[in-house]
Amino acid sequence: MNRLGILFGSLLAFFASASLAQTSLDPGTSQRKEPEKHHYAPKRATKFKKPNVKHTAQYEFYKRVEMAAKEKQRILKKLAKPQFSDPSYFGHKRKPKRRAPHKMKYCHECHIRH
Repeated sequence: MNRLGILFGSLLAFFASASLAQTSLDPGTSQRKEPEKHHYAPKRATKFKKPNVKHTAQYEFYKRVEMAAKEKQRILKKLAKPQFSDPSYFGHKRKPKRRAPHKMKYCHECHIRH
């Protein structure tokens, strides 16, 4: 019986110490790792990517349509302004230039110097 007690006690001590031993798989709580410090590194600039536009016949058509609509809007805006309501035009299609007094020219259209 005495031998059995010694054997049982030694096995109990062995397994108890083996369970507390550290292994490479489970380092345990006694050894704490400090978090890795990340050093500042500037972000690399990404290269500018051109938009992937395919110049097909359909794309060219819609581009021409948009340009024509834009031009028409510009002309309509220009025509909406009254041509002869501004007195500075005074019979001229385009507004006369403002010149220095010593450089003024006589205008045969409106019979004044400007």
